[in-house]
Amino acid sequence: MESNKVVILEDEETSLVLLKEVLQQSGYEVLEAFASGEELLENIEDLKPNILFVDIKLAGEKTGIDVVTELPNREEYCIIYLTSNTSEIVINAAKRTLPEAFLEKPFSSTQLRTTLDISAHRFTEKATQRKKLMKQHEMNQLQIGELMETQQHLITATWRERELKDELQKSKSLIETQNKKIMDSINYAKRIQKAIIPEPKELKEALGNYFMYYRPKDVVSGDFPWLYIKNDYIYVAAVDCTGHGVPGAMMSLIGHLLLNDIVHNKAEAKTPGTVLNELHNAVVDTLKQDAPSNKAADGMDIAMCRIKKDHSEIVYAGAHRPLYVQRPGVQELMQYKGSKYPIGGMQYNGKNSFEDQHVDVQKGDRFFFFSDGLPDQFGGDKVLKLGPKRIRKCIEENPDKTMPQMHEIFEKLFTQWMGENKQMDDVLLFGIEI
Repeated sequence: MESNKVVILEDEETSLVLLKEVLQQSGYEVLEAFASGEELLENIEDLKPNILFVDIKLAGEKTGIDVVTELPNREEYCIIYLTSNTSEIVINAAKRTLPEAFLEKPFSSTQLRTTLDISAHRFTEKATQRKKLMKQHEMNQLQIGELMETQQHLITATWRERELKDELQKSKSLIETQNKKIMDSINYAKRIQKAIIPEPKELKEALGNYFMYYRPKDVVSGDFPWLYIKNDYIYVAAVDCTGHGVPGAMMSLIGHLLLNDIVHNKAEAKTPGTVLNELHNAVVDTLKQDAPSNKAADGMDIAMCRIKKDHSEIVYAGAHRPLYVQRPGVQELMQYKGSKYPIGGMQYNGKNSFEDQHVDVQKGDRFFFFSDGLPDQFGGDKVLKLGPKRIRKCIEENPDKTMPQMHEIFEKLFTQWMGENKQMDDVLLFGIEI
């Protein structure tokens, strides 16, 4: 025990003297002795003893058992009863108050000392255990509080999670619906664009020994091949419109319709330079690009050839795009550069002009023209552009390959060069052998 402080409730002088004597000899501090239970109850909380010696039979109205029953904080005191009445009724009544010991009068100093030491030790052990239990109880209560708080948070989080799931599901459904509408629109645009692109059978009948490598970046493309036959001439072009995807596809439709109208409009077969000049003016007029408030520079780059059906004549004109000619037995390619101006836009203040270039044709000549999606593709070990130099080298190193084989060679060159990099733009490449 932390201290050995004793209060005695005893109205017999002989027993009181013996109690005090033995307690003091044993090192206990006697705080006070009371003859009546009323006095003890009145002063007990101020005295704060650890041990109470309580005589059961007292002179006052209350018995010792009554006093113990009425003690505030009963568990804080080691109770030792003193009595000469050992009847069964008294013993049973005393037991119900859970005393530490029961000492029958008269008692000797040895009995008193032994009872006191055993009772004090047992009470100390019980008090220690009680403190541990109380501490554990406090910890349990704290943990229960924390668990209840956590549970509340979990309940709140669960409801919030359900709300978020509902919100996410609604968002997902909305996105899926919107995505379906977008994809339906894109697929419809694809069907329209497919209708304006010449079929392989048409190209084969018109061009003979040829290949076309066509690889759109998206579902629909800003690049498109154009074919038109008028009188004794075949017009073929690789057209690269501003942008790609749906915006590029819309420009491709405009370009296709304008080209058809320009070539079909008059009886004579216009030269490519004339066609491109008229196309430039038509794009500017259609998109109202000559309006002072219109800063748009939308348009297209083109490589166009007009081939006489008997292959006796080829005229070329280009907007930003070159024409490569490979002649049998000649290592180095011939190059016909296109105009430095694009089709459409007023950024060059109307200086856009396109000239015809007449190509000296010999049997076995091979012609290659393409959109900028091919040379501008990033890739390789150092992630550089493919570039015109590599394209020319690919052609020069394969003079004996057929047109279908050249298609496979260019497809392999492009995909291997691109590697894990994303495709930068639409790709369109023509190869024609005369």
